[in-house]
Amino acid sequence: MIKVFVLLAKFFESNIAAIVHRVLAAAGIGIIGYAVVVSAFEAVVSFAHDHYNSLPGDVLALVGLAGIGEAIGLLVGAMTFKLTVLSVKRLGLKQ
Repeated sequence: MIKVFVLLAKFFESNIAAIVHRVLAAAGIGIIGYAVVVSAFEAVVSFAHDHYNSLPGDVLALVGLAGIGEAIGLLVGAMTFKLTVLSVKRLGLKQ
């Protein structure tokens, strides 16, 4: 049993720097990529929200009656879900 621990200790002693470097690099790239995608998506949603709210009151009333606001909410939720799933796969956390 002690021989196994000695072998593991030697393995980690010689390879720990490379292992840590790879893990941190992969996590850093994944987290930065996720942050960029989320920031860009939030900018697009904010842009659409601002233009939606700049419509005249009568048009907003008709849009509200037609349920377009709820439809846009469903689309944004679906896009957010898809971006999250794709980001999780890129981070290597897939099942």
